[in-house]
Amino acid sequence: MKTRFFKIVTIFLILSLVLSTSAAALGDVVFTNTRWIADNLELRNTISWHGTLGRTESFALRMTGEGDARPIIMKGETIFGTTRISSMVELAESRGMNVLAAVNADFFFTQHGGVPMGIVIEDGVYMSSPGGRNAVLFGADGSVDILTAPSVTITLNNNGGREYFGNAGQVVNLSHFNKPRTDHGGMVLYSEVFSTVSTRTTTPGWSVRFRILEGVPSLSNTMTLEVVETVATGDAEAIGQGYMVLTAAELGNLSHEFDKFAVGDIVTFSASASDSRLVNAGYATGSGYTLISNGVMTDPGTWSAALSSRAPRTAFGIRADGSIIAIVVDGRNSEHSVGMTLSELADELLRQGAVHAVNFDGGGSSAMSVRIPGERETNVISRPSDGSERGCATYLLFVTNSFSGGSAVNLGLRNDGAIVLAGSTVNLAPVATDARYMPVPVPGDVQISPVIPGATINVFQYTTGETAGPDRIRLFSPSTGASGEGEIFVITRPTSITARRAGTTTPLASVQLAPGEILELDVVATFYRRTVTAQIHSFDFEVSGNIGQMVAPGVFEAGLIVAQQGVITVSAGGRSFDINVEVGGFDDMQNHWAREYAQFLATEGITIGVSPTQFGPEREMLRADFILMLHRAAGMPAASEPSGFVDVPEDAYYAQAMAWAREVGIVSGAGGGVFEPMTPLTRASAFTFTYRALNILGIDYESGTYSDLADFPDADTVPDFAVVPTATLIRLGIVEGSNGMLIPESTLTRAQMAKVLTHVIMMENA
Repeated sequence: MKTRFFKIVTIFLILSLVLSTSAAALGDVVFTNTRWIADNLELRNTISWHGTLGRTESFALRMTGEGDARPIIMKGETIFGTTRISSMVELAESRGMNVLAAVNADFFFTQHGGVPMGIVIEDGVYMSSPGGRNAVLFGADGSVDILTAPSVTITLNNNGGREYFGNAGQVVNLSHFNKPRTDHGGMVLYSEVFSTVSTRTTTPGWSVRFRILEGVPSLSNTMTLEVVETVATGDAEAIGQGYMVLTAAELGNLSHEFDKFAVGDIVTFSASASDSRLVNAGYATGSGYTLISNGVMTDPGTWSAALSSRAPRTAFGIRADGSIIAIVVDGRNSEHSVGMTLSELADELLRQGAVHAVNFDGGGSSAMSVRIPGERETNVISRPSDGSERGCATYLLFVTNSFSGGSAVNLGLRNDGAIVLAGSTVNLAPVATDARYMPVPVPGDVQISPVIPGATINVFQYTTGETAGPDRIRLFSPSTGASGEGEIFVITRPTSITARRAGTTTPLASVQLAPGEILELDVVATFYRRTVTAQIHSFDFEVSGNIGQMVAPGVFEAGLIVAQQGVITVSAGGRSFDINVEVGGFDDMQNHWAREYAQFLATEGITIGVSPTQFGPEREMLRADFILMLHRAAGMPAASEPSGFVDVPEDAYYAQAMAWAREVGIVSGAGGGVFEPMTPLTRASAFTFTYRALNILGIDYESGTYSDLADFPDADTVPDFAVVPTATLIRLGIVEGSNGMLIPESTLTRAQMAKVLTHVIMMENA
């Protein structure tokens, strides 16, 4: 790989200081993945962990020298107004640029339409003044510099009119260019890039409108302007293509400057910079505080106290060899990343080799977009704390001039950085890109070789050894000469393990099983909240208690003895997860006709019986308990308000179920504002409640009619309110009668309840 050195000025580096920089404030670096975006541009993803603060995740774009990628600065369509990072990439590509990555850059005035606070130079064109802010600039010669509060003075030299020379020799000096005009902030010069609408001024003032005769705003060349209008008004002035407007607020008492111009005057525009390096800048953006100077962190006491908290951050640095680094730190999300203070950000930049650094806009503005190898478009890889992209003022883009396509040149892994538990296998996903870094078909003869001892590859199946650490995977295609690298991060100790029933997503902390029932488990491991690739055989399973045995990795068979309790412990690398197991199988159901129904409801968590060993099949079903079981069958949804029944206490074990049932129309009460929850449930009421729950449980049905009751001798004893519900349940096969009779006014037993609800739940899950 070729190496390019960027010119930087006055670097004093004490290498030992950089190498000994403590990461204590940030915690320990627990994961780092580096992948190549271009031949001289790498993306580094870092996760740090602090025992008290938690997790911090950052992304760094690091240029490594001369190559295909180069940095530029871009604003949006105009200086006024903000642009989201995705839209900025689209804008650049619409102008023919090949964008590899982007990060947000300068701070902006939120109260003035997103105008950048600092300087903007884009492709050599001067677009906005420094505003007293620090600046990052990229020279046309490949140099990169960080300047401390540079200034630019614009001089408008009046040469007089073609026929009238009264204003010849008049000179106006100003420093504000395409910045918000304030009442006492002096004169501001606006160009067409500021806004397609107007100067956006809101208070009374005066304006001089110029037509551009020759030149563009630049720090290295002059422009020739002609005065076409002088206006004293409180209105914002339209600028227009090919024009400029000089303006000041009335309260600024600068009308004498206004008098230096008359329509027809020819004016020379020139600009002088306090630092000569600005003159040759191809691109420049404003920035925040100087965090590092000459390899040493600057005094945090000089930074604003408002920026002392941990937050999302963006920063820019120059390394000892002159190469650059742009870093984005996620924050304001305790589960994902807590962010960094500015001091911690400076520490991280020092750790990554920066000797000069400044911060860019942070908070919700922090964002990084990258075209990951194998993908056709750039995507935001960081997590903006607003939950979506925020519009910002300027962006640092990494682009390439390589536009020639063709066959594969670069190889990599789509799942670069995958974390794999030792002893497990991961399917490698090779990708190929052409000279433009756009995806192309992967050559059929790609060869892959691991580095870590003990790791093996069979075609694209990578099986780890027992050694922890990153494994740099080498890829090579003999037929095309394409080559590249990828990385697999092997761990022996996950940070968490959870087990769940196969096919579900909820951790399984406890389970009740029927004798002989098979429980299949999925196990999920994480490494500092990043999902780990692993197979079930990579975990150990231990059974304690007389509850059964593991018949295969992840497959447990419950024993045949009922009322047993024990634990299945799943472990790997010193981490474990316990599943409390109870083998059910009610003693009073062993030879009962409803045994399977009762066991099914117990397995589904609908009922636990009247005791750990008794189901009570012939006991009367209470009205409250039946509603409670319907509620569980529905997934226990919440209700927005209490049931309103005067005989249902708000702290009753069935109160939430009753509130839900009344809210969704399953119950209406027994009259007089009561429900009679502890009264035995008649079969007619049970059929009615079940019928009303069918829609809620997602069961399709066609309502029955009285003709569906014709086969039952006691059909005429069914109460009017229960005719359609009973007929519908008979048509669905949920109700079959008892000894050929409906006996609607008799009490429903718990055994009969088990049969009815089992049929309903099985239809719900069908």
